[in-house]
Amino acid sequence: MAIIKDMLKEELERLKQMEQSYMQKIDSLPKGSIVNKKINNKNYSYLVYRNGNKVLTKYIKPEDLDDINKKVLLRNQYKKDLKEIREDMKITKKVVRM
Repeated sequence: MAIIKDMLKEELERLKQMEQSYMQKIDSLPKGSIVNKKINNKNYSYLVYRNGNKVLTKYIKPEDLDDINKKVLLRNQYKKDLKEIREDMKITKKVVRM
C-alpha cells in the first residue's frame, strides 16, 4: 500500500508542476474574445475583454487577426486543460489522505 501512496504523491507533484506551467502559459496569452462589427459596409475586428469591472475593446489590425485568434483559442484550450488538472489534483489529494 505504501508503494501506491508514494506513486500518488509523485503524481500530485507532477500535477502541481503542470498547473503552474499552464497558468504561466495562460497569463502570456491574450484574454477575451474576438468580436466583428460592420460599420459603413466595412468589417472591423475587436478583442473584447474585462479588466476588473470594465469591459475593454481593442482594435485588431486585419494582418494580426489570424495570429490573435489562434492565441485566444489556445488560451481557451489551456483553461480547459487546467480545469481537468485541478479536478485530478482534487481526487488525488483525497486518495493520498486515506
